[in-house]
Amino acid sequence: MKTILFLMNGFGIETKNSYSIYDAELMPTFDELSRKYMFSTLNTRVRSIYEGFRNMSLEVNELYNYHIYQREALEEKILKNSTYNTINNELTNRQSKLHIYAFVDTSEMIIDNLKHFLRNINKEKNKKIFLHLVLTNTNYEDYPQIIEVLSKINIELNEYATIGVVLGLETILNSNSAVELNFFLKMLISEFGEKWQSFNQKLDVSYRTKKAPTSIRPFIVNNGFTLEANDLCMIWNYDNIDISNFINSVKNINYGKEVKNNISFYSLFPITYNEPVLNVLNYEVAKNSLATNMQGLGFKTLVLTETKYVNAINYYLNGLESVNNPNISYLSLDNYLYDVNTVVNIINKYPQELIIFNYDLSNFSSVEEFQGVLRKMDALIKGIYDNAKKNSHSLIISSIYGVQKTVPNAKGEICHIEYDKVPIVYIDSFITKANYVINNGDIDSLFRVCYKTINKKYPGDVLITKKNLLYRLIFK
Repeated sequence: MKTILFLMNGFGIETKNSYSIYDAELMPTFDELSRKYMFSTLNTRVRSIYEGFRNMSLEVNELYNYHIYQREALEEKILKNSTYNTINNELTNRQSKLHIYAFVDTSEMIIDNLKHFLRNINKEKNKKIFLHLVLTNTNYEDYPQIIEVLSKINIELNEYATIGVVLGLETILNSNSAVELNFFLKMLISEFGEKWQSFNQKLDVSYRTKKAPTSIRPFIVNNGFTLEANDLCMIWNYDNIDISNFINSVKNINYGKEVKNNISFYSLFPITYNEPVLNVLNYEVAKNSLATNMQGLGFKTLVLTETKYVNAINYYLNGLESVNNPNISYLSLDNYLYDVNTVVNIINKYPQELIIFNYDLSNFSSVEEFQGVLRKMDALIKGIYDNAKKNSHSLIISSIYGVQKTVPNAKGEICHIEYDKVPIVYIDSFITKANYVINNGDIDSLFRVCYKTINKKYPGDVLITKKNLLYRLIFK
């Protein structure tokens, strides 16, 4: 018996103010199944397939390495860390500035991590420390959360450090042009450039013009951050990143014959660079993942997805390891995205207990295009459901995230589509609507539901619970 998790990512529950896309005629099979079987909604905070698989496999909403820092801070290991002490001693002895290039997304966990670091390295509040905030998000819809994070950084960390510059990650990536990088370097040296004392206003303009946060050109928030020859730079990263061009450019700044460039670089986690850069913490394999649960519960997984997603999905399913796990297999959907017969034949041919379908529906440019994709999804659901019913397979239909997009329709009207929750339909021969209920929850519960469906010995909490007598009397 198999369990099938069918993910149509981008599909969700329409908010009150959303343009209405979904109706029963558009997706008759989904509509029928949502009424016939257990149906509920799930909360989601993620905006991409990558975040979603991280959330479901590792069961954390933020980058796993945020939690590593928190654990090390809680156990008071950071202050005994050799790299931390090197930075602290250098900052004191050189009497220079510390420039922290902090990679920021929508998670507020970075605030606590930075606060712990800064209040210890600047206890007397007399050291010159500047935060240069690097925006890493690619979705313009994330601006409200980003602004909230930046505002809290400004309020809660202001006594220990000053925000110098805000910039998009693209500015310092190796793939970006030398012109953009030189523009930023001149800003660091001369403090000359666009200045916004209220970064809220600047980012609000970018939000309205739908400019991706990662592509924001550098702008100054506070002056006084001039990068000088004896300063220290710290890359406050949570993922491995290659910004070698930026580091080399900073190290090669010519301060004149009589002034030697003595700028030193450090990082929070390891970065890619041709010379050793001292880092405070190291990456770890996550203790919880789909792979570890597979090993404990004794099942294998087949993932059907577009080729471009395989490496990232594999990384999260294996607990932050890029390994070839014999228990996790992949098949490309590239050539038969909506081919019902091929998809059904794959389900019947392959022996894995868990089959995950990963579809991305978010890349539409009009209402009609999205509706066309949803019709194709419904045809796939019908084929998979009919086959599941015939073979007594379990079927879970859901989505990792719902889109927020503004697109035109055939009449030329501008339509705002907004989903804040995603659906879940649970179809199983034994766990039926008559005796069980599916509760509201978060998308990190999706894999746990699969584990429990495949192997009843799974010890974790799941969304589905048995109805008690009182429930039956009230809702019979």
